[in-house]
Amino acid sequence: MIKVYPDRVGPALARLFGDIASLAWSVGWALIGWLIYRTVIGLEAIADAITGTGTTLDSWIASFRNAVPGGIPGLTDFLTGLADQLRKYSGDPLVTAGHNVHDAIFRLAIYLSLFVAVPPILLVLVPYATWRWRDMRELGAALAFVRIASITGRAEQARAVLAMRAVTMLSFRQLMSASADPVGDLAEQRYDRLANAMLKRAGLDPARLAPPDLPELPPHSER
Repeated sequence: MIKVYPDRVGPALARLFGDIASLAWSVGWALIGWLIYRTVIGLEAIADAITGTGTTLDSWIASFRNAVPGGIPGLTDFLTGLADQLRKYSGDPLVTAGHNVHDAIFRLAIYLSLFVAVPPILLVLVPYATWRWRDMRELGAALAFVRIASITGRAEQARAVLAMRAVTMLSFRQLMSASADPVGDLAEQRYDRLANAMLKRAGLDPARLAPPDLPELPPHSER
């Protein structure tokens, strides 16, 4: 059984505030990572400009190559070879460099945004989520304990168990705040105050273990 929040208002509000704060922390760092990604990815304009320059040079060289007159021995081959060399050492390298820079900027944007956002999120979210999961299971187990005792009619025996746990688990300050004489309460089987303190510590309302209402007896008829 899982119980998300305690019965008491104070502990419930404290856990609710913790849930909201951890969620806001995670969303905030995720937003920072997204902003870093968008900022770095904006550098792709430089890579696109390099690619565009190389493509423009290739188009100019292609136009020049197409304009070379054919059929002129020596000159045609020279100009065609010159156009091929210009494309090989100017346009094509710029296009390749632009694509490589584009890919490098994309990878840098991904890695940098994850490196900035993920560690702070995990640093807070993992321990808090682990604690909250254990806390919800503990609350659910306490609620199941109380419900079974109430259903089976063993509320008094459950109070005795809770009183013993209170003596062993509560701090001395909490113990003396619950009862001025905890040893005497145990000896005299006065379990209510200690049991209530233990239920409050578990996050439950002590009224959950209240004894069932006894049926009213019909009034005796007068003879």
